[in-house]
Order: sequence, then structure tokens, then C-alpha cells
Amino acid sequence: MDRIVSCHDNKDFPNFWRKTNALNVKTGLPVSVDGVSEPASIANLFKNKFVIKSPLVLVDDRPEVQTSEHYHIRFTAKEVAETIRQMKRGKSPGHDSLSIEHLQHAGSHLPRVLSMFINFCIAHSYLPDALMKTIVVPIIKNNSGDASDANNYRPISLATVVAKVFDSMLDKQLSKHLSIHDAQFGFRAGLSTEAAILCVKHTVKYYTDRKTPVYACFLDLSKAFDLVSYGVLWKKLYEDTTMPDELIELFKYWYTHQDNAVRWAGSLSDSYRLECGVRQGGLTSPKLFSLYVNRLIGALSGSMVGCSIDGTFINNINYADDMVLLAPSISALRKLLHICENFAIAHGLKYNALKSELLVFPAGNKCYLNIPPVTLSGTRIKTVTKYKYLGHWLTATQTDDNDIERERRALAVRSNMIIRRFAACSKGVKLILFRAYCQSFYTCSLWCQFSQRAYSALRVQYNNAFRALLGLPRYCSASGMFAEARVDGFAAIRRKRIASLMARVRGSRNTILEVVGSRMDSPVYKHWVNVHVH
Repeated sequence: MDRIVSCHDNKDFPNFWRKTNALNVKTGLPVSVDGVSEPASIANLFKNKFVIKSPLVLVDDRPEVQTSEHYHIRFTAKEVAETIRQMKRGKSPGHDSLSIEHLQHAGSHLPRVLSMFINFCIAHSYLPDALMKTIVVPIIKNNSGDASDANNYRPISLATVVAKVFDSMLDKQLSKHLSIHDAQFGFRAGLSTEAAILCVKHTVKYYTDRKTPVYACFLDLSKAFDLVSYGVLWKKLYEDTTMPDELIELFKYWYTHQDNAVRWAGSLSDSYRLECGVRQGGLTSPKLFSLYVNRLIGALSGSMVGCSIDGTFINNINYADDMVLLAPSISALRKLLHICENFAIAHGLKYNALKSELLVFPAGNKCYLNIPPVTLSGTRIKTVTKYKYLGHWLTATQTDDNDIERERRALAVRSNMIIRRFAACSKGVKLILFRAYCQSFYTCSLWCQFSQRAYSALRVQYNNAFRALLGLPRYCSASGMFAEARVDGFAAIRRKRIASLMARVRGSRNTILEVVGSRMDSPVYKHWVNVHVH
């Protein structure tokens, strides 16, 4: 046990998880899936399941870029070496059985060879077939579910290590040439899920304090990343970015010639190619998807309909494919939904009205029982009193008791796991584990309206977990035991989380966060100040 946690202390996470998982008895693959028992047949079964047909039939009529000896992009050996150094370790290898560790220990000559190879590929808009070959592995979604049900599996793609390096370098180029709307918070430096949730809560509180209700519609895009139409995506890369033509042509060649094969129990399915959708697990995929829906976000923000603060429209908040529409009236919400429906039809996307939900934040003590119907794709959207947005519970009463209870339950699961598995460890090891797994408190910096009962229950759960882990008496002093062990108490953790989020909000250049951070009368900001004052 001490050796396991020493890996965590040294930040050797691959060995930490490898040794920790070895403690568990792993179940093998099921004998059959959907009635099919042969491994090759099961692989082909998943292949047919993972192939998605594009609802759009578009022809890219842009002429091909002629190859030339003079091109705009050239990667140096130093850039390749830095990319290899920064890549995460412990990732599963592709069909070449090579991992990033092989490149990191291959010597100083390898980056020069790879830089020449990558530059040749860009100059000719060509990639070798072996580099584009991808192994797709079905991974079970719910371990407690039916392992023989094909619907209980999701795909993960294992690309070659050189393809990962190439993709990482292209991702840096995309960052330079893309201009994404500020209402998109997903996969962007300096932004997070906490920032997106903060904008939603701040906007709702701003309107309800002024006796105006807010209608929040949480939209669900079905398989959004898998339905990206290539023809539309290439057109957006040409028109909405400053990407050099050589890189766009390389993207086109990569996506149209990538070979995939599903692996199951050592057997491979027939190879297949994708008709639509960004590469699963690709580093450039989130940015390409953000570009794909960027015009929708711009159209919503430019419609001059919905919620706004100080002249800045905050009628939609996005984190990748998770979108929430904010409007002070049903008619305004319907106009925003109409924009979304038209965009989805033109871009081959599909909204799932059964999973989309409407949450009404009433103004004052008013009760909204007879809400006019709001439809999406002809189906009425269900009205709820609470919704879990990006892992944080939002309620119609704007209280945080539900979210605090969520975190209390999660803390109980994590602490019990540590207490049970690492009971024989030394005190130093237990303290390392406690800091790593029992001090996260996701979105605790956003809790500003809660009951003392819910708050105390989480604080007591935290204190009792520490006592049980170290074998301390049940009624020993909480402040004394934390001070002796040099571990932050619950109140100290909240102050640090609040200070961190406050600094990020006040220092952000995002226009929406600037509006939120500049309003000193915000209840969230007042709560932040009050926590630090007391």
C-alpha cells in the first residue's frame, strides 16, 4: 500500500492506477453480445453500430489546392520536441504498439526526423495509410448494467503515437487561427464549467431580483460530435478562420481517408470510414466542433432577444454541446429555439426534445402553474423544478442544498473507499490520499444560498471522514486535528476555492465574465466577500 501511494506522491499516476486496479478482480468479456458469440462477429456488430450516416449530402466544390514548393506552415524540430515533452503519459497505444514514452526516450535525433516528415505531409496534403489507421475499442458504460447489451458500450479510438503528436501540433495551429464566441466556455484556456455555471446563476439572480422571471431551456444535442458534416466543416474552415489552405487540405485528406477497425477479444472487424463526425479522442476535435456551432452562438447572441446585462446579451451559455437558453419571457424563448431548430436542420444536427428540459426561475413568490407550451422539433419540452447542469444542481428556488447534498454523498463514497482499501497504510500516505480525494468539493465556490443544515452535514461528513481515516476519537477537536496534521479544514478549502474563482473571473478577458465580475452588487460576489471577511 505504501508503494502504491508513493507513486501518487511522485505523480507517477500510470503506475498508481495500474497497481490500484490490480487490487480489484476484473470481470472478463461477455460470452456473447446481442446473441452473437464469435469475436470477429461481435467486432463487426459494433462496427455497424458505430458507423453513423450523415443526414446531409453536400459536395465540396472548392478546387483542390495545388502542391507547391512554397507553403506557409513549417514546424521546427524544437516545436516537435516540445510537443512530445508536453504530451500525457500512460495512454493506450494504437496498432503500432508504440506509446508516447517511446518518443520521449528516443533521443534528440527523432524530433528532427519527425519535423521533416510532418512538413512533407503538409506540403503535399498527404498522410501515410498506416498513420491514419485507428483501432476502436468498445468500452462498457455502466458496470452494473447488462454487459451483453451492445447499447451499453461506447467507442474509444486508439490512434498511432505519431498521429497524436501531429494532431497536437495541428491543435496549436487551430488555436492561433480560430475566433470562438465568448458564450462558448468549453475547451478554452482560462474558462471552466464553474465559470459557465456562474454566468447562468448570476444572470438568473440579476433578473429575479428585479421581479422578472427567467425561463432556462437546457438543450440536448443527440450525438453532436458524431454528426458534424465534413462539407460544412471544410467550408467553415475556409470562410470563418485564417487557417492556411495547406492545413485545411490536410484535415480533409485525414478525415476522408481514415481507416477504422473495431477490436474485440483480439479479433478485428472489417475496416470502415466515417461519413461524418469529428475524430473521437482527437485533440483538434473539440475546437473543430466549436467552430461548427460558432455561427449558432453568434446568431443567438446577435438576435437581441433574451436576457442581457449592461448591454451584453447573455441569452445562451455553452460548454461544448451543452447549451442553455435564457429568456425573460416565453415568446423570447420560442424565438431562440426557432434559431436553434433552423441551424440544426441546415447543419445536420438533431435536438432530442425528450431529454431537453425547461426550468422556470420565478420572480419573488409568484407561482407559475400554467406555463404556455414550449416545443422543440414539434415535441413539447418537459418543465422541471431542478436540473443538473454540468454536474451542478440548479433549482427553481435558487438554493444550493441539493448540490451540497450531491457533494456530501460523493465525499462519503470516496472517503469510505480510501478508509477500506488503505487501512494498513502509514499516516503520511493517508494524508496524501485524503488531500487528493476528499478535498475536491466541485462548485463549492458557487454555493451562496443554502440552509445551515445542509452546510453543516457536509462539514461534519468531511470531519468524520478524516477521523475515521486516521483512527481518531469521534469527538476530538476538528480544528486541533487538522492543525496537527497540517491539513486544511472545510472552511479553509472553501475560502481558497472562492479566492481562486474570483481571481479568474476578475482577470478574464471574456466579455460575459467581465460583465459578471464588474458588478459589485452581485449576490455571488457579496457572498464571496462575506466569506473572506468572516
